[in-house]
Amino acid sequence: MKYLVKKSVLLLLVVLAFCACDNSNDNGEVIQPNPHPQSSKTVVNYTGEVEFVVDAPQIREDIEQDLKANPPFGGSKKYQFIIKKHSTLAAVYMLYAVNPEDDKSADGYILDIAGRVESNDNYRLFPAASGLAWYKMDIVPVGTKDGKPVATYDVFMQLNIPSSMLHSKMYFYEDLTEKYRQKFPNEDIHAVVRRLVLSYVSRGDNINE
Repeated sequence: MKYLVKKSVLLLLVVLAFCACDNSNDNGEVIQPNPHPQSSKTVVNYTGEVEFVVDAPQIREDIEQDLKANPPFGGSKKYQFIIKKHSTLAAVYMLYAVNPEDDKSADGYILDIAGRVESNDNYRLFPAASGLAWYKMDIVPVGTKDGKPVATYDVFMQLNIPSSMLHSKMYFYEDLTEKYRQKFPNEDIHAVVRRLVLSYVSRGDNINE
């Protein structure tokens, strides 16, 4: 088991390392790197869409309304995935939920790998999406003093072009079945699952961190 966990996390680190080293532009042209870089920052713009599946015949509408009223972290339609690397330090992976009112400010979160994802049959309720290794990801608000995550998601990244963020997707899954069974203990709830789907739009920095 320890070997499988290490292998899964190692695969994720390899994927993110490729993303951090992606020097192509939106046309697929390679941008020559600075021969003596001190720091680098990669910014990728995504749209965000929330999808959910509720298998609870008697109370489905109530659960769906509750899901809509309590969106995943950020609750935005626009996100920016940022990779920061400074000299020989490990890269930092961040996700910003862009404020829809001004399209410039945003709430920032640090993405921390929390381990390997166990198999979850409920996720099969969504249309199949091929991706790289699944992994658990803690969502930690930028600037938090205690470093505690506000949520943990099962995540995978889909790279349509190997080693490039161009046309990539990120999927943030959560199984909320037990949460709603506790909230509605007298109801027959088979499954409640939700995912935040981030779809590639462009490269570039548009927000104020």
